[in-house]
Amino acid sequence: MTAATYQYVDLPDASVVTTRALLTARENITDTVAARAMMCIHGGAGFAKTLAVNTCLRGLEPHEDVRKITFRARPTARAVRYELFTALDLAGEPPRHPSELTVC
Repeated sequence: MTAATYQYVDLPDASVVTTRALLTARENITDTVAARAMMCIHGGAGFAKTLAVNTCLRGLEPHEDVRKITFRARPTARAVRYELFTALDLAGEPPRHPSELTVC
């Protein structure tokens, strides 16, 4: 996947410039993947959050399947469980309550 493919731009010879923010994102994403955890990257529109995440993940795990989840604004815990359950292709019905889900 090229940067143009997931950033909706088609600029010949364009490349990503490594900034302090990108290095911080790479470090945090690397630590999160190693811990098999979740993280949230947030910021204003146009701050290159998506570019940073896509660039870092592609560099960290170039052959891994990356699943992207888009949550509605202000999702409930139940909505987050449902989206995670669906994105991970888990068998059965998404849990209605946190105590119903055990993933190993």
